[in-house]
Amino acid sequence: MSRFAEKLAGKKIAVIGGSSGIGFGAAEILVESGAQVIIISSSQDRVDDAVKRLGGRVEGLVGNVRDEAAFTQLLISIAPLDHLVFSSVDKIIRGALADADLDEAKHLFGVKFWGSVVVGKALAKHDIVKPGGSLTLTSGGAALRPKKGATLGSALNAGVITLTTALADELTDKKIRVNTVVPGLVKTELWDKLGHSKEKQQELFESGAAKLPVGFVATPDHIAEAYLYVVRADYANGTTIVIDGGGAI
Repeated sequence: MSRFAEKLAGKKIAVIGGSSGIGFGAAEILVESGAQVIIISSSQDRVDDAVKRLGGRVEGLVGNVRDEAAFTQLLISIAPLDHLVFSSVDKIIRGALADADLDEAKHLFGVKFWGSVVVGKALAKHDIVKPGGSLTLTSGGAALRPKKGATLGSALNAGVITLTTALADELTDKKIRVNTVVPGLVKTELWDKLGHSKEKQQELFESGAAKLPVGFVATPDHIAEAYLYVVRADYANGTTIVIDGGGAI
């Protein structure tokens, strides 16, 4: 086996939000690369199911990023880590701004945006990730192509990109790289949370595929390749990795 193929062998990597969707895809590709993976999710049932599906060198823990003190202690308890991936998201924020429930939006920001801040702060304050390791966050294509119907979601995702750049500088002394993956349209369980029927989702995906140069909508497996790259790439820091099937063209 080449030194490139062995690069993550035995490395201890935590994937926050790794029990479903894009996070599960990231956990799966890291396991296949030989890493010792710990998935963290807020649901014991989802954690148990993901561990069972992943098999191999996988551990599952329950934690809620909305509880900063408890979540920070959880991260300290599994330190030292070689890498940490954050892909938690509660629900996609979509709809006209005039009709938005801002209290709900603030609650949703508490996972993807403020959760990223909680993790970044924990790494800055405590020795959780080893020098030479990395933190990979997750943004979204709405950050790059903001438009009506996605005003709040665009702002949330753009905030994660800005946070990535700042954290990359903030964690310089600890020699921890910070990058973010920006997926485009992806088939995940999140669409179920919007209340769309399977038929409606299929219409959305077919319409989206027709607009993409690659001609199809991604699954979490496709997006996982981007996480593998930024975790492995020692020279990638403060980087935004856009993986959207050419949607930005």
